[in-house]
Amino acid sequence: MFRKLISLLFSLIVCVLGHAQAPHLSIHGTVQDSADKQPLEDATVSLVRAADGNLLRRARSRKEFVFSGLAAGNYAVITTYLGYAADTTDITLGEKDSTGKRLHILLRHSTSTMMEVVVHAAIPPAIVKNDTIAFNAAAYPTRPNATVEDLLRKLPGIDIDKNGNVTMQGQRVDKIYLDGKEFFLNDPRTATQNLPADIVDQIEAFDSETDRSRLTGIKETTGTKSINIKLKKNRRRGYFGKVYAGTGSGSADGSSNLTGSYSAGGTATNLGTNWVFGTGNLNNMNNQFTGTDNKNGPGSGGLQTLNNAQINFRTNKSNRLNFTLNSGTNGSHTIINQSTQRKTILTDSALNENRFSTQNSRSQSYHLNAFAEYNIDSSSTVNLRSTFTPQTSSSSSDDTVGISTQKGNTGWLSNQGQTHNSNHSNSYSLNNTLNFRRRWRLPGRTLFITANQSYSHQDQPSSIYNLVNSFDSTHTLIQRTLTNQQYSQLSKDNNYSASVSYTEPLKPGHIVDLTYGINHNVSHSDRQSNDFDSTNGRYDIPDSLTTNHFINYNTIQRFSAGYNATEGKYRYQLGVTLQLSDLDDRNLSAATAITQHQINWYPRASLLYNPKKGTSIKLTYTANTTSPTIQQLQPLPDLTNPFLVKIGNPDLLQQLTHSLNASFTNFNSRTFRNLQLSLQGDLSQHEITPATTVLAGGIQQQQYVNVDGVWHLSSNLTYGFPLGDQRKGNSSIALRGHYGRDVSIVNSIENITTGLGWGSTLKLNYHPAEKLFVEGIGSVDYSGALYSIYNNQNTRTWVQNYTLDASYELPGALTLASNYTLQITGSQGTLPGKQVSLWNASLYKDFFRDRSVQLRLSAFGILNTPSNFTQTIGLNYVQTQQTNIPGRIILLSLIYRFHHFPAAKRGS
Repeated sequence: MFRKLISLLFSLIVCVLGHAQAPHLSIHGTVQDSADKQPLEDATVSLVRAADGNLLRRARSRKEFVFSGLAAGNYAVITTYLGYAADTTDITLGEKDSTGKRLHILLRHSTSTMMEVVVHAAIPPAIVKNDTIAFNAAAYPTRPNATVEDLLRKLPGIDIDKNGNVTMQGQRVDKIYLDGKEFFLNDPRTATQNLPADIVDQIEAFDSETDRSRLTGIKETTGTKSINIKLKKNRRRGYFGKVYAGTGSGSADGSSNLTGSYSAGGTATNLGTNWVFGTGNLNNMNNQFTGTDNKNGPGSGGLQTLNNAQINFRTNKSNRLNFTLNSGTNGSHTIINQSTQRKTILTDSALNENRFSTQNSRSQSYHLNAFAEYNIDSSSTVNLRSTFTPQTSSSSSDDTVGISTQKGNTGWLSNQGQTHNSNHSNSYSLNNTLNFRRRWRLPGRTLFITANQSYSHQDQPSSIYNLVNSFDSTHTLIQRTLTNQQYSQLSKDNNYSASVSYTEPLKPGHIVDLTYGINHNVSHSDRQSNDFDSTNGRYDIPDSLTTNHFINYNTIQRFSAGYNATEGKYRYQLGVTLQLSDLDDRNLSAATAITQHQINWYPRASLLYNPKKGTSIKLTYTANTTSPTIQQLQPLPDLTNPFLVKIGNPDLLQQLTHSLNASFTNFNSRTFRNLQLSLQGDLSQHEITPATTVLAGGIQQQQYVNVDGVWHLSSNLTYGFPLGDQRKGNSSIALRGHYGRDVSIVNSIENITTGLGWGSTLKLNYHPAEKLFVEGIGSVDYSGALYSIYNNQNTRTWVQNYTLDASYELPGALTLASNYTLQITGSQGTLPGKQVSLWNASLYKDFFRDRSVQLRLSAFGILNTPSNFTQTIGLNYVQTQQTNIPGRIILLSLIYRFHHFPAAKRGS
């Protein structure tokens, strides 16, 4: 027995010593430039377990990097550095590797003009380059069959409104690129709402560029953003798409009357030597289902039957010639029932308007967009952009209106009336832009020439029937006004422009730019009105008050000079522009003319500073002029709303707006936290603003005038952070604020409106389990307006919005999904508040191993909410509107999805 115990103890000692003497495995090495073999300090080196892709360690290369204390197994070492192509090295550590292994990693410079960042496994995006922010799609998990729009909703700083329009840090996204190439030339929503999220590697967001900026390298501020959808490497060749059809029944008008609901359509995309994209849809449920449930809800309101079809084509066969073509059509039939409550602030009183409106409208538009770029040789490039957009539309509307005047504690019904308006419109527009760029051997020396032509034409026959009764404070009828007329409105706009720019380097990184541009615009507006003749039942009595023939000539010349420099971490620009404007308004009906000549000059400046990797600071000052439209100039009363008659002012001057913008962006690649801060300010000279005069009987007449002293300030701050394990989810908090001074004229008295407000948004994207997705968005906004003419009528309001979206996959490929939205709008004086809830849910079953077929049961508007609610604060008014939306709809649909990517691994 004793001998057995000794033997067992000896064996245990040997085992312990054996483990103690097991080799401590490690991976160590260096990171260098492949060309000059210089060390790349501060490169990011990540160690990933090959079996499951989990991130184990991350290090910064100094003279070398070390991962020690490793167990035997298969690993991947991923190395990234700003401006270089990423490197992935597979390595195996065996039990016999007593000291581990050493790597000598060489990184090559990236040749792409866009950022080159390769993200593998669990590594999230954390890179900022100049004005570009890259989000790694893998760090923002989406449910199966999600769209790019679903992915964008999760990204910090990006917002999507109920119509699907995308903004980032308050700036509109106006262009979508695919792998850095133009493919969607018109509406960005075509891309965001139809492309699947699972083909996306990165979302890159940056300031939009003009063709001049892109071809010369001289930055120009557009005030908008662009997004590049960077595809996964194994999704860059192949095809994918879906077809779907659904039918059901529901309370389409919010009542118990059941009507049939339907939606059918499909999309298909082929990526290869040529890119082809096609989509089409027909539905009568406000686009709430297009192969998947639309999280935007029923849109801005009304009952809509919609149709759309589009095809995009791009050839990538040649490096010298690129050609992109988009063509399609969009149609709608909309029925709107709307109630409006509006409070207008006057100098010593207020007008409270209650309006109930019905509108029936139809519209069908077509578009043909083309972009061709030809590289004549290595130094010369020419491109052409063309758009042609014809449209036809018709509408009829009926309004019942009551307006009461409130003066102190006294109030009375001052106006009551009815309107019936109808119109039919045929229009088209044509636009062509030709650009030429010549680049010399000396870096920075370029010549850029551009010419533009645009033409628009609209023919709009219309009819107006208005009956307005006006009362005094004793409720006595003092005036009855009847307008019963038909008119034809013909509008034409012809524009030509050209400019030439030359850049010359003074020394490496320092460039001078010179530009001359001229723009000539001619606008025609001809209106012929005839009143109804009760004696013969025809509209044949000419109405000289609302008949007018008007021409506007506008010529603008610009001379610009600038200095552009890049020095290390700094890139700055200084410049000045001199603008000469000639405005000639000719009223042919009255045989009068007004000629104006204006001279404006304004500087421009920008600074971009990258103090360290992942951090960017940007300051920009710009100025631009806005010419009055022909509708603002033509001295013609618009009687479509007899309670608010608008008339043009041919004496209007151009508006000059100065804008100052600042931004700070920081992404921490170690903590996966990010911070985005933007500040905006503007100051206007000769601001075009409305002047309101109250006529006898309480009727308002509005004419635009020029004023000074208008300025605005706003800010946006977004902080994004992971929720524990970054693969489980992430969150962001946004704060925003605005403060401004606007000027309007009320009864010849200057009204200064001080606008202020603030708000906050919390986004939550949580993926706690493989088959559970939870998304939440909550926002609170306060806004107020302080009026100088009648401060007792100052407005203040709160608006809260909450959205909770969740889905869970049950056994048997059965998924339950729910989306709930709550909007709470606070009351404002005599205008009541409102709470609106929308709840959609679906249950769907996927079939076959690749889940290509789905049977889906969807319920929209489960709470049968009859209308939405909006509130607007203007310069001297506050307004609330309730608009009908589709009620409860139950839809049964079948979806078939297909895809084939030759480079993708099986099962991906």
